[in-house]
Amino acid sequence: MQLKKIKGKIGLATCALLQVNATGAHAGDWDVDSSFLYYSESDGRVSAFEPAVRTAIDLGDDEYINFQVVIDALTGATPNGAHKSTAVQTFTNPSGNGEYIVQPGEFPLSTTFRDTRVAVTAEWDKPINRLSSVLLGASLSSEVDYTSLGFSANYEHDFNNKNTTLAAWLALSSDLIFPIGGVPLGLNPMRAGGSDQQRVGSDDTKNTVDFMLGVTQIVNRKSYFQLNYTYSNSLGYHNDYNNVLTVLDPVTNEPLSAGWLDANDLPYLFEKRPDSRSRNIIFVRGVQHLTEDVINVSYRFFTDDWGINSHTLDFKYRYELSSRQYLQPHVRYYTQTKAYFYKHDLLQGTDIDAAGKVNLQYASSDYRVGAFDSMTYGLSYGLRLTKNSAFTVRGEFMQQKIDNSEVPRAGEETPDLSAIILQAGYSFTW
Repeated sequence: MQLKKIKGKIGLATCALLQVNATGAHAGDWDVDSSFLYYSESDGRVSAFEPAVRTAIDLGDDEYINFQVVIDALTGATPNGAHKSTAVQTFTNPSGNGEYIVQPGEFPLSTTFRDTRVAVTAEWDKPINRLSSVLLGASLSSEVDYTSLGFSANYEHDFNNKNTTLAAWLALSSDLIFPIGGVPLGLNPMRAGGSDQQRVGSDDTKNTVDFMLGVTQIVNRKSYFQLNYTYSNSLGYHNDYNNVLTVLDPVTNEPLSAGWLDANDLPYLFEKRPDSRSRNIIFVRGVQHLTEDVINVSYRFFTDDWGINSHTLDFKYRYELSSRQYLQPHVRYYTQTKAYFYKHDLLQGTDIDAAGKVNLQYASSDYRVGAFDSMTYGLSYGLRLTKNSAFTVRGEFMQQKIDNSEVPRAGEETPDLSAIILQAGYSFTW
């Protein structure tokens, strides 16, 4: 499940190189796109290695079968939801069998996870007639604590002399989450390693439905415009079972002492998020072909019933160095508001009483559902090696600034984050 959490950060880069076709395909041809991605966060946090291969088989008459295999390997450390303290902090491993120590003044990071994800996707692209086509897909993704099965269908229809394309897309996914050590009860204390962890079961589920309507309009020979609307609804387990919230003493603003409720209770509660989430997304993109170069600009607006609103601006400029090679600078800006249940920590006497009763229905200190801004700067280089092959390399640098305006005391802020993304790809037809 750790890999699911960074999907949003590297998702765009993951597929960036899997869109370079070396040549136009002919019946019987195989188009193969391969890439290798490296993602690394600052301060020794998450690192990901991801090779990916996508193959398209041309069956003739614009009919294709596509396969894609992606393997992710994750290492490093990730925030556990707690914050810095002037005292030594002790946390229990996800398994519940052991503990790890965070020294005074250090930002709490869990270094106990290692994960590998294997994802396989298959698609069938089939024309219905001269103006319509359908794309059917199935996917399977598996991690050490997460399995996801998905199905999708996309219908496209051209009209207005094929200058306008309407698209409708439907996707269904079913996820099985089986946390290491079992499913913790939300807003229940983390317990000392080796004691009864009071888990509520071994697994849980989440089901998601996504629906999209889109239109693509060719404006003239050198430009086109795209507009998509997506609605998504998910039901089931949305918690990050590794994340906790710190319970603070209202006088010292420091974590309560261990054993504050029971002898084995640590001063941290597991997060709890709503068991449903509805999302609405509007995406707009314009592409302008200049004399040789290409400008690609997009805007994405996201809103959900958790209270998160986000805006994404993306700009790419493809500069043709020659008929065989190009450079493409890239700038991306992202900003989001916090979820209504986001809490940096919990305060005893306000959010939770001395007996452990929580006065909140939901709470999470995960900075990913908090307010933050990010900027990404990148540069790609592409080279057509032969008539049937091409090579691409890409580098990105991301800076993420966390909103710490509600932190009760200086020194307890969630630190900002930076990351690098490096990717190389090779495409060929045979």
